[in-house]
Amino acid sequence: MSAAKSRNILVLGAGELGLPVLRNLARRAKDVQGAKISVLLRSSAVESDVPAKQRDIAEIRSLEIEIVLCDLVKSSTDELASVFAQYDTVIGCAGYAAGIDTPMKLAKAALQSGIPPLFPMTVRCRFRRNRARRTAGHFRRTVGRA
Repeated sequence: MSAAKSRNILVLGAGELGLPVLRNLARRAKDVQGAKISVLLRSSAVESDVPAKQRDIAEIRSLEIEIVLCDLVKSSTDELASVFAQYDTVIGCAGYAAGIDTPMKLAKAALQSGIPPLFPMTVRCRFRRNRARRTAGHFRRTVGRA
């Protein structure tokens, strides 16, 4: 594990996809000297009164994950690039709520920041979900004809 090149990792979002990613990264980071895991969240998420959000934030803090306050939607590409430049790797787990234009903004910010890898995990999830719906619809139409 000491040969790990990404020791300073930023995860974008801590929802349905991001929280499991954070849990696993935090577990693995314990075995890597100098490893640091951070998560980018909106301040409204961190300050939320919703009990589920409060539990998630408490868990993130208990995992010793640094919380970086920033809004993916409202921040400019330059602002995001400035944040991304502080990390070796950025993993996009923001989900669908970030909006349709956000993945392109994140890609531009990653290129501008000079970080080598940006892993946009939500793109893959969206593709699979839509494909599964199309396949299920085709199956229903085909079976319905028999």
